[in-house]
Amino acid sequence: MSGAARRGWMAALALCVAAAAHGGSNPNAPYREDADARQDIAAAKRRAAAAHHLVMVIFGGNWCPDCIVLHRSLETGETRTYAQAHFEFVAVDIGRFDHNVDIADELGVTLKKGVPAAVIVRADGSVVGRTMNGELEASRNYSPVQILGFMRNVVEKHSVVFPDGR
Repeated sequence: MSGAARRGWMAALALCVAAAAHGGSNPNAPYREDADARQDIAAAKRRAAAAHHLVMVIFGGNWCPDCIVLHRSLETGETRTYAQAHFEFVAVDIGRFDHNVDIADELGVTLKKGVPAAVIVRADGSVVGRTMNGELEASRNYSPVQILGFMRNVVEKHSVVFPDGR
């Protein structure tokens, strides 16, 4: 594991420990257990329609280091700028694979390959792409630049690929 990946993983682990210490209600954690995922997705579609963006629905949990690292990558430098220019994001909490799983199923996203898992849709709900092969599952091993490449592939080629190019 590279030094950057190790630091990212350790930062994610620290955030997970902090979330656990607060009963999972850490206001800085990306996945809200009390959120109404259906309402959040509908609101993101409305914002996407107005802004001509795509909606990326990301399924995961605050206990998941890869999920935390992905969200931190989406908030970093050029990746953040690109993300804000092209996407509306919805983080959907899956609990321990026992919460909002029906929504993942409805959107055609498998969680069997790990999380984070995502579906990218247009404002009208039509699917641009899905992570069906665990493309984001190892997010702790991807740099923000690699996540940026993932997003560019989605926007420019309507293609979902592994961020590391495999």
